[in-house]
Amino acid sequence: MQGPPVRNDMENDGDALRSPVSLPASRLRISLGLAQGLLLYALYASWTAKIWLSSQPTLFIPAVMIALFLPIIAVSGIGHLSRRNLLVWLGMLAIILGALGCYDGWRTDLSSLLPSATPANDTAGDRNGLPSGALFMLTATGLFIAQAMILAGNADGKRIASYRSYFEMAWKLLVQLLFAALFTGLFWLVLETGNALFSLIRLDFLNKLIDKSWFHIPVTTLAFSFALHLSDVRPQLIAGIRKLLLTLLSWLLPVATIVIGAFLLSILATGLEPLWQTRRASQVLLGAAALLVVLINTVFQDGRYLDRATHRFFLLCMRVACLLPTPLVLLAVYSMGLRVAEYGWTVSRIAGAVCALIAAMYALGYGIAAIRRGEHLQRVATTNVAASFAILLIFVALLSPLANPERIAVASQLARLDSGKIEPARFDFHFLRFGGDRYGVAELIRLSKQQEGAQAALIRKEAVRALAAKNQWPDTRDAGPTPDLGKNIRMHPAGRQLPREFAAQDWRGKKYWRMPTCMTQRDRQCDAYPVNPDPAGSEQILIFDSNNIPALFRPTAAGAWQFVGTLMISPACGKQLKLAAERGALRWQTPLQHDLEINGMRLSMQPEQGSADCQSADAQK
Repeated sequence: MQGPPVRNDMENDGDALRSPVSLPASRLRISLGLAQGLLLYALYASWTAKIWLSSQPTLFIPAVMIALFLPIIAVSGIGHLSRRNLLVWLGMLAIILGALGCYDGWRTDLSSLLPSATPANDTAGDRNGLPSGALFMLTATGLFIAQAMILAGNADGKRIASYRSYFEMAWKLLVQLLFAALFTGLFWLVLETGNALFSLIRLDFLNKLIDKSWFHIPVTTLAFSFALHLSDVRPQLIAGIRKLLLTLLSWLLPVATIVIGAFLLSILATGLEPLWQTRRASQVLLGAAALLVVLINTVFQDGRYLDRATHRFFLLCMRVACLLPTPLVLLAVYSMGLRVAEYGWTVSRIAGAVCALIAAMYALGYGIAAIRRGEHLQRVATTNVAASFAILLIFVALLSPLANPERIAVASQLARLDSGKIEPARFDFHFLRFGGDRYGVAELIRLSKQQEGAQAALIRKEAVRALAAKNQWPDTRDAGPTPDLGKNIRMHPAGRQLPREFAAQDWRGKKYWRMPTCMTQRDRQCDAYPVNPDPAGSEQILIFDSNNIPALFRPTAAGAWQFVGTLMISPACGKQLKLAAERGALRWQTPLQHDLEINGMRLSMQPEQGSADCQSADAQK
């Protein structure tokens, strides 16, 4: 059985990937790389000194975004786009990047709302005056898609190019960027090697030179631009690398199809409850769907590899694989919907919903392609193009006021507070301060002046405390109301109640980092089981946190409860232990090694292995 055929018509690929080899183009590309480095160095110097543009995030962030991405787009487009088209394209991108950067700077700059929130003393509030992670990542991804589409359309002389041109240009750009990153990394490896060699003879001039920002920033951008140019000189080599990579990856599709298909069939036997207990079902399911999309395209490629009857095996694999993303996405959406219905929207849940929306577009298109006979799955190509345009629109909406995740999350959480779905004592005011950007802080200011409502005083107090916070990760051991353990801890079996003395005790103390989060924070859930390690002693409580690391507690002679310790076990072992506790089938054993006592302090012997994996004796042989 052989994989998708590798065509030997290199001349045809050369037509789709023309090389812009010319001396003026080479000089211009290298000049752009050097100019980019000098501009980034000037912005870096301004940022470190906190002067000029860096004191105005609404100007500094757009300048950083334009300096980071526009030269790379220009280097990629030179030789492929006409001068007029290239200038028009760069001008459009400059306007878009400037607008998105300006909004990002306005959204994260809190100095006008909180005078103390400046880049120097509130790094959590405004991200140190730099572009947000979402702006950088979504912009980089969106520009890659947009650049491939522009170059493909220019090559075909159409606004909407053929799928083959989209495929060729997208993979060409991807391989170029990977090659440029590899070249730049190896370039710095050579410099660091030279630095190490000179240091052996106590010459540190190269080390001092490398440490200078005026050297390493321009040199890095120059090396990256030079590598992009080199990879564009011989496009046939890029096509060869692409074919080899896709041929290898195509053989992973049958494996992934079998594994994911077996997982979906297994759910019919196990039910959905084990899936929900992992608390990360949506991420794993959407990740599996994304893996299928990638592997399907490694086989489909430009759509011409499935026309031959000799490759019915891969055609069959693709048809089955195209049906699998649909149940994965439906399960992920259902899991996510349960969390949103119970706890409302957060930034991370909005990001998950966006991923689910994009995955749903692919699942729908691929599913239709799989069930239509006689088309050799050509609707996969239509789905890929349509999804690419949709992704660009979604990214722009997320990075603009249209669908900003922070704005939506703040509105959702406040709606829960106003409707009484969550009590003020359990509301996360800290999220508004450090996770809601300008929108959250503006609402905190409003809440700090609230006069209406039965718990207006508590709301004002918590809002004022959140506004005064300086640290994004405060020590909450002694901050705010004590968590309601009766609500946070679910006792098993059903009908059992958490001991009253245990629920009334404040556990935010010395061993805070080892405690289950449900005992120190609000809105966290744990499972607790009564256990009897010593039949002659009192009943103890075994508590499982979301990370499945169990913690044991025992009563003292004075009537209080005492933290005993945790069991360092693997997740698989945690599941087995939880099932055994549910059945009341735990078998407690005496320690293999005695403790030592020195001046009244007992020292326990640590086991040789870090954490148990609960393998049976037969499995370990």
